[in-house]
Amino acid sequence: MDETPTVQLDMTRRFFASVCALLTIGATSTALAAAQDARGDGGRPEVALTALEVRGVRAPQIVRGTDGRWHIEYDLAITNIFTADVTLQSVEVLDGSGQPLLRLDGEALAAVTTRFLSTTPTTTVPPSGAVQTVVDVVLPADRTKIPARLTHRVRYTFPPDALYHQLIGSRQIEGPVLEVERREPIVVAPPLRGAGWIAGNACCEPSSHRSFVLAANGILVTPEVFAIDWIQGRDGRLFQGDGSQNSQWYGHGAPILTAADGVVVAVVDGMPEVPPGTTVVDNPTLTDATSFGGNHVLIQMRPGVFALYGHMITGSIRVKVGDRVQTGQELGLLGNSGNTGAPHLHFGLIDGLGVLSSDSLPFVIDRFTHQGIAKVLETGEVVITGSAREVREAHPLSNSVGDFSP
Repeated sequence: MDETPTVQLDMTRRFFASVCALLTIGATSTALAAAQDARGDGGRPEVALTALEVRGVRAPQIVRGTDGRWHIEYDLAITNIFTADVTLQSVEVLDGSGQPLLRLDGEALAAVTTRFLSTTPTTTVPPSGAVQTVVDVVLPADRTKIPARLTHRVRYTFPPDALYHQLIGSRQIEGPVLEVERREPIVVAPPLRGAGWIAGNACCEPSSHRSFVLAANGILVTPEVFAIDWIQGRDGRLFQGDGSQNSQWYGHGAPILTAADGVVVAVVDGMPEVPPGTTVVDNPTLTDATSFGGNHVLIQMRPGVFALYGHMITGSIRVKVGDRVQTGQELGLLGNSGNTGAPHLHFGLIDGLGVLSSDSLPFVIDRFTHQGIAKVLETGEVVITGSAREVREAHPLSNSVGDFSP
């Protein structure tokens, strides 16, 4: 028997049911508005429906970089509440008075927009899907120029014949408004000694740190925005020989130092090191979230501020939980344990005990020599541009090279 008429009838019923539901929502909204008017508060103003929902992942944070300028760092989570692909056209950041601070469009917008836990640039938001946009607002050295709040203007498009296209009244979103967290970045000492330390995966370009957003107990967290992977170069290279052994890498075995006084609250040791070039897929030592930091130490500097030192050599950790440590004290040796592709020190500040379920905190190093900006080639060669200069209370930006000699 031909069932096509029945199918068509069911589709028609569903269509009218959805229309009735929309009309019911509209009637309910009208009733609520009338009730609010009766109370005298005026109610929520009528605004156009949009295909996207946009929100800040967390409050914008500020830090002064080695470029001498202030950076405001945060992410936008953009969710498609529609039936078809939505294409982002531009994202503008404005201060509280409406003055433009940053505009992203075209390739520049795609370069800082990805799906969560992806590195593929995109401006397409799929139906019922979400993307994140990394925002780095760069301001002059004058701290008084940092705005108290930011707002946004997001423009987008979608196919004109998309299902329910009639509902969408605007292809432009005004907002969200975000309050800027204006507290001073935390000052720490260098966690290493010597020269040639390259700030890998550092702020403020998209990277495996800066772009890392996770969900913890139902809320979004950004555990590594300001974290740095310190890797050492010497004489224009990262390693001797072919770099296939951890011992060939120049930083391997370097003493790791406490960057601030505090109390040791967590220690993980005993994880074996992995060979250079090991990926997440072929790393058998990664068994849970804690193992990603490898052999590591977590030190509470003050209430709500914790320093994380990760990826140490197996058995090299010299402290235990409960120990009080002082700035400059040796904690262990730089290694290649946990989620790592080459020997380095993962260092960063977070606001809780969870290595990956906390939020990253901005910090600056009290004083060091900025040797320039490194370009690391696939061969392991390092090319440094720029001249050396002394800096104070600055955050090492992506690929900055630091000399932490006394």
